[in-house]
Amino acid sequence: MRERVRSETRDVEGYKVKRAAQNLIMLGCCCLTAGSPVVAEQSTYPRPPAPENVTISNGGLSITFNISWGAVVVAISNDKVAHGLNIVDTHDVERELQVDQFLHLLIEGHESLMINPTQAGALGRQAFYMHPVGIRIPEVGSKVEQYKAGSSDFQAIISPLDYDTGKPTKWVYVEDVRISDQGVARFHFSFYNHETATYLLESEVPTLYSDWTDAFLYPTVSPYDSTLASYRDRTNGDWPVRMIHAGRWPAGHLRSHGWIANIDTKDNVGIFYTTPVGHPETYGTFPNAAFSGREPLGKSNVTTGKITCYPEDAYSIEYSVLVSTIKDGPSLISKQPAAIVKVLRNAPPRVSK
Repeated sequence: MRERVRSETRDVEGYKVKRAAQNLIMLGCCCLTAGSPVVAEQSTYPRPPAPENVTISNGGLSITFNISWGAVVVAISNDKVAHGLNIVDTHDVERELQVDQFLHLLIEGHESLMINPTQAGALGRQAFYMHPVGIRIPEVGSKVEQYKAGSSDFQAIISPLDYDTGKPTKWVYVEDVRISDQGVARFHFSFYNHETATYLLESEVPTLYSDWTDAFLYPTVSPYDSTLASYRDRTNGDWPVRMIHAGRWPAGHLRSHGWIANIDTKDNVGIFYTTPVGHPETYGTFPNAAFSGREPLGKSNVTTGKITCYPEDAYSIEYSVLVSTIKDGPSLISKQPAAIVKVLRNAPPRVSK
């Protein structure tokens, strides 16, 4: 049985934002609109608490955020496509549509993952360097310090937890999402790092897990190539694409040409999102997952690649998201602004003499 996402108003007041976010606009109490995208069949794993859902909607597109799981996106649907079916996977805090960071240190010449700040929260087995046997930790959601929702816009400030330990990290994520009248969402994240060590950083910006995903669609040429402007100008023009019926994750490794889509061919619906051109992309399915009624599960992501991350670094990512059919989606997403990664601050600390 498919059920609908519930949403309720929740007020959050009186907190202090960490240093890098102090100059940001303070977000007031939330007010939300009624929105009810269709969701997939109940999982055998606990879902994010439905009373913590906040939905925004405009132009047919609806997006649902879960406040108890770091304001992560748990549903994306378009009431004009597949009867408003949502295929975002919400089996646990590892999934959904979200952002996260992987920070590595060099230990005896080898890279070791030390911190994994994850938007939704923590669920997993502690890595060997944290515990020689490994300790299973309970599922716990990242804290939303404050949020605000209008009819078609949402903002939140998030303190992401380390995925392996469930402990707070010294990062701040600032999320801003706005849906246009045309039914396209523009996501903007800013990331502020208050860790004291220098790391090799790799970010998933973003990663998307989805149910009933048996294929992936991506362009073979970039819509942001100036020589291909004629494609963008066509009202109903097709875009050169390739659709892959993928195997087990990770089934494919790409360099972004500007967007990628997780596709449910049975229901003719896809979640399309723009990705920074030239950045690494990966896709694949989890065909033998033990979840009743929701197979196959799919994942796609785009990463920054490994960059040196100094204390007090800050950077941002912008990308567009829409839900469409296999036929119409490529042209629609190709007309959206390019996804952009910006370095707001990236400089080694000064060494006093």
